[in-house]
Amino acid sequence: AGVLRGAEAGGRMSPRIDRTRLRNGMILHARTRTTFGWLIRRVLKSWGSHDALLWEGYSSDWWVCDAMPPVARLTPLHEWEQRVLDGQAELRFYWPAGAKAMDGGVAAKWWLQHVRNSPYDRCAFPRLLLKALFMDVWERQAGKEWAFYCTESVRGAWQYAGFDVWGKNNPTPGTTEKRVASGALEDWTGQVSV
Repeated sequence: AGVLRGAEAGGRMSPRIDRTRLRNGMILHARTRTTFGWLIRRVLKSWGSHDALLWEGYSSDWWVCDAMPPVARLTPLHEWEQRVLDGQAELRFYWPAGAKAMDGGVAAKWWLQHVRNSPYDRCAFPRLLLKALFMDVWERQAGKEWAFYCTESVRGAWQYAGFDVWGKNNPTPGTTEKRVASGALEDWTGQVSV
């Protein structure tokens, strides 16, 4: 429960996302089955390894606002569904407690204007690794101010919309999970999957 996996449909596995229940700015929290995803989960001791926002494009297609190497880009939601189908990912969907649909639109618009096409923040990883292994001793941003990694981009978007549920610099997918546990982020996975 609470995780979008493949579901048996007509003899083949099929992810089941109800697009009518999605909102701009909704947080897609993913557990990826890549070596990099495994490493992130192991270091953070987290379930997930990636955070992104959802955005409904002008043609009513849903997109995932992915800050991934080499540059932040829009990924069609159906590609993430295919990853679920192929057993390469599991998905959860989160929403900041108390946020309205228009707040999610503000967050998504900020991401599109400030993060899209920016370089992936590889420089943040040495400090994030030290943070995960020891403790968070740096208050300032771990990497470059003009580059983003996944959770940092999601936090920036929602912070601009007035909902800084992460509450600190250098958030990770593990931080996202802690905010779900505290109730600052609501788990909408059961409402999105059918």
